[in-house]
Amino acid sequence: MGSGLADPPQWESPLPREARTHQGRHAGIVSRTVAVVVDVVVLAVILAGLYLGATGVVFVLDPVGFRFPAPPRAVLLGTGLGVAVCYFALCWAVTGRTAGGQLFGVRVLDRRGRPPRWAPALLRAVACVFFPAGLLWAIGPKRRSLQDIVLRTAVVYDWQASSPEPREARGTGPRDRGEVSGGEGR
Repeated sequence: MGSGLADPPQWESPLPREARTHQGRHAGIVSRTVAVVVDVVVLAVILAGLYLGATGVVFVLDPVGFRFPAPPRAVLLGTGLGVAVCYFALCWAVTGRTAGGQLFGVRVLDRRGRPPRWAPALLRAVACVFFPAGLLWAIGPKRRSLQDIVLRTAVVYDWQASSPEPREARGTGPRDRGEVSGGEGR
């Protein structure tokens, strides 16, 4: 009577059962800190690549008199800070997460439950790079840093691979739980 085919498998959530209870909740300071350590390593690799690229250009331009460049500390510091701001702003505006955030399942969301737009992402990146002590504020029940409070963002656990759909529609975002304050009418 039957077709001889087995019933299709019942697909389960790709999230481990333990992670499902934390999905969408505010990320703790340990998860955020370890994600930032990964991002610092990524930034070091990016900066090393930029240095090697610049060194290669210097070599191509003058192979006979080549010496490894030794830029002034101010140039190194300015380049490092600029690359860090660009890295964080780009990652947060596009997907809401950096490489460290991807690895540890944390994502930055705005008050709408989406990755922040370009201007808030850039402001948050500048604030995080130039005032990292504000990130240590991320303790307490809402686990919001000074940057999160000022810019109305939240860092939440999110192990989904893509950018989230608006969480207001699902009723599971930080705003729905009263954890992200936002300017009404914006």
